[in-house]
Amino acid sequence: MNQLTLTQIRDCVSRGDRVAALNAVRSAINDEKITPRDGIELMLAVRQGSRPTMLEAVETMKWGLPGAYRYVPKAEHAFV
Repeated sequence: MNQLTLTQIRDCVSRGDRVAALNAVRSAINDEKITPRDGIELMLAVRQGSRPTMLEAVETMKWGLPGAYRYVPKAEHAFV
């Protein structure tokens, strides 16, 4: 993925602006800077994840390897 795009997404995540980060990811998918599957994983992390999870996702995307990151939601409570 384009480093400028990743920097823009990371900046939005750092400020806590999920809407802007989601728009940046959507634009990257539309401009074919990221594969749709990887884009969806990144969107899930940005939409549902904590700030550390979002930053981890962006950092992993820097490797540029398709399928390098998969979002796995963590339960907020224990099942009894």
